[in-house]
Amino acid sequence: MRMSFTVLILLFTLILSACTSNDRDLDEAIKVAKVYKIAELEANQPKPNGEISMEAIEAKEEAIKPLTNTKFFESNKMSRVYSRSLLIAKIKESKVVVSDLKFTSKNQSENEIELEYSGLMSFAKEKIELEGIITLLKEENEWKVNNDVYNFEDLISIIDENIDN
Repeated sequence: MRMSFTVLILLFTLILSACTSNDRDLDEAIKVAKVYKIAELEANQPKPNGEISMEAIEAKEEAIKPLTNTKFFESNKMSRVYSRSLLIAKIKESKVVVSDLKFTSKNQSENEIELEYSGLMSFAKEKIELEGIITLLKEENEWKVNNDVYNFEDLISIIDENIDN
C-alpha cells in the first residue's frame, strides 16, 4: 500500500513537471513570437520626402536575426520582407504600430510550437487586422521563428497601389 502511494506521488510529480515545462516553453515561444512580429512590422515615421536608408533596413534585420533560424531569416532578407513596414511608413507618411497581439497554441511538441495569432497594424488613420500562424523551433535551447504565414497581401496591396500611382 505504501509502495503504491509512493509510486503514485512520483507519477504525479513527473506529470506536473512535464506540464510545467510545456507551459514554460509555450510562454517563452510566445515572447519570442511577439518580439519578432513587433520588430518585423513596426516602423518609425520617416522624415518628409525621406528615403529608406540602408541603415534603417540593416537595423531592422539585426533586431530580427537573433529571433529567427538562419534559413528563415536569409529567405526573408532576400525577399525584402523586413523592409515592408519601412516602405508602408514612407508611403503613408506615418508611424506603423502593432498592437493587441494575441497568441494561442495550435500544436506543441518538445522542439516545435505552432501558434495562431491576431493583432492590429495601425498607420495614419488606417488599421489592418493581422491573422496568422507562426512556427517556432527550439534550437540550442532557444525558441526561434521558423515560419510565419499571415495576411501580408493586405500590406502588399498598399505598396502596389503606390507603385501604380
